[in-house]
Amino acid sequence: MQWNRLLGLLTVCGLAYGAEAQVRRSSRNLQPLTRRPERVAEGMQSGNSGLGVSVVPPKQEPPVATVTRVAYLGPKTGWGIVKATSPFYAPDGKRLGTLPGGTLFTYNGVKSSSRNDVLVCRVRRGAEQEGPYLIDCTDIAGYEGDPSALNPELTQNLLRYFTLNGRIEERLAALKQEANAKNPHSESARQTHQAYQASIEKAAAMEREMNSLTGARRSKALDALRTLKYEQAALKTQSDQAAAAFKAWQEAHPLDPAVIAADPQLRALRAEHDEARKPVASLIPNEG
Repeated sequence: MQWNRLLGLLTVCGLAYGAEAQVRRSSRNLQPLTRRPERVAEGMQSGNSGLGVSVVPPKQEPPVATVTRVAYLGPKTGWGIVKATSPFYAPDGKRLGTLPGGTLFTYNGVKSSSRNDVLVCRVRRGAEQEGPYLIDCTDIAGYEGDPSALNPELTQNLLRYFTLNGRIEERLAALKQEANAKNPHSESARQTHQAYQASIEKAAAMEREMNSLTGARRSKALDALRTLKYEQAALKTQSDQAAAAFKAWQEAHPLDPAVIAADPQLRALRAEHDEARKPVASLIPNEG
């Protein structure tokens, strides 16, 4: 009897230990953001380029449901280059426009956002520095140190590579847009999406204004915001329906990869891009 009780106790302890071990492998443990195997440079395996510049790759948290959020685990200060066309934002989160691939910047902070971490940057435009701006960490190649301390030729080679990278993305987007123009649902999907996005921005502005008011004026502003929210729900439904029709047509009429690959302008850009990559291959960070 005592032997059976001892076995039962050991079994319970074993289950508890196994449960504790499983908890320790939770989603809070960050995993490195990886890239496609065929594009990994051997010189980047250790995280050091061997040329006096340490490359800082972003890190990715494991997905929860269908949402993936990327956290930037590099140093709080450094510099980087925009990999391809990227939106940029004011410190309050307002979108200001886009930056082309090859844009050089320095950063002095990292902040969390509703999507991914963003870098607090000052962007170089000619000889001038602009900012501070916020740029998504997944849109940049980040490096430690100060770009002014590097060999100017090395910096220019990096800028050339990422400028061409951006031009390739722009050409692909143009080819895709040409194909999308044939979709009979393209215009309705664009218009309904724009209307819905405009309502979101308007609601945010109204909410900010409401929060600065008191008394009867605040109550009136709140009623107006509620009315807009009801209208916004209808706009979202229209946008979702138009997007679904657009997607269904696209799936029934897929783009021919051979047509894209045969585009003369794209082929020339890719050939130039391949040449530009050679002198900086070990400095190109891993991509997800």
